[in-house]
This record gives sequence, C-alpha cells and structure tokens, in this order.
Amino acid sequence: MSKEIKIDANKLSQKVEFLDSVGLKSWSDYEAYARCLSFFDEKEKAAEYFIEAAKLIEKPIAVFEKKNQKEYSRLKLVQANYYRLAGEREKSMQQYRELSNLLEDLFHYGGDKEQSEGVLTNLSYCHFFLSDYEKSIFFGKRVKEWVPISLGFSEGIFYDDQVRIEATMVDVIEDFKREKSLLYYTGAEVSLWDWYEIGKDLLE
Repeated sequence: MSKEIKIDANKLSQKVEFLDSVGLKSWSDYEAYARCLSFFDEKEKAAEYFIEAAKLIEKPIAVFEKKNQKEYSRLKLVQANYYRLAGEREKSMQQYRELSNLLEDLFHYGGDKEQSEGVLTNLSYCHFFLSDYEKSIFFGKRVKEWVPISLGFSEGIFYDDQVRIEATMVDVIEDFKREKSLLYYTGAEVSLWDWYEIGKDLLE
C-alpha cells in the first residue's frame, strides 16, 4: 500500500473561503483554519490560529473541570496538541506531564471499561509525546478494544524496528481512508492527519 495520502487542495481552499465568509467563532473553527494553512505551508500563520484555538478551548475545559474529569482531561489533551502544532514545545510538554499524572489518577480511580480504555489510550499518547516510549508501550498494551497508534510508533522507536513503524503507518492510512477523514477535521486528541505527519517524519 502506498504510504501517501492524497489531499484535495480544492476542498481545503473551499473550507478556508467558507470560514473567511462566515467568520471564525469557535476553537474548532480556528483549528480547522490552522490545519488548512499548515497544508499550504503557511506555518507561522497557522501557529497563530492554533494558539487562538488553545485560548478558546479554555472555556469548555473550565466547564468540565469539576463536572467530568474524563472530558476535562481529553480537552486538555486537545489543547496540548494545539501547543505542539504551534511549536510551543515547553507549553505542550508541561501539559503532557501534568495530564499523565491526572490520567493515571483517573485510571486508578476506576470507571467503566470503555472509560478505562480511553484513559489508557490517552496515557499512551502523553508518554509518546514526552518521548517516554517505554511507558507509552506499557499503557498502550493494556488497551484491549483497539490498538493505539502511539503504541505502534513507540514500539518502532524503542526497539529500533522500522518495519513496526511502517506497519503502523499503513494502519494510519487505512484508518484515514476508511473513516473518510479530512485534514481539517477537528476535536481529536491527536488527529489521524497528525499521526500521518508523525509517521512520515519517522520514516525519513
């Protein structure tokens, strides 16, 4: 299978034009706009929009902080990804460190099986971005309902296994196509397009 995802640039241009016409209002609008700009190699401008998305997502984060710790931590993970994509490495790393502690507490506190699987997946994500690949593998392997993408890439890096990275990249591309995902889809802790970009970097 080809390790490339073909993107329809016209669709991205249309998305930008639409957002320009109606105005950007929400954090998801800013994320979508930033993702389109990134594709068109307007990295500095995209970073500004990712930062604005990170600011605007603070409102729903505050709403869930006391009411729903799982959703609170999920949105904080989305925000950490915005900082990462904007090149704000220190901010993103600090947030991933804080989240890893919170998520471990959530996991030990318990909950239903689906919630535990989600928490374990997000723990694997956090440790992947903290470059603690051993811990990313540890938590990723405890997920039984699916295979976190972070697990495959972490195993490839930790064990110096290029074949594992390539296989994970194939999985990402298959997921992207099966879900008919678009580059500017928003709200994921780490989007499929993000994982695709990470995979490309690892294969260089």
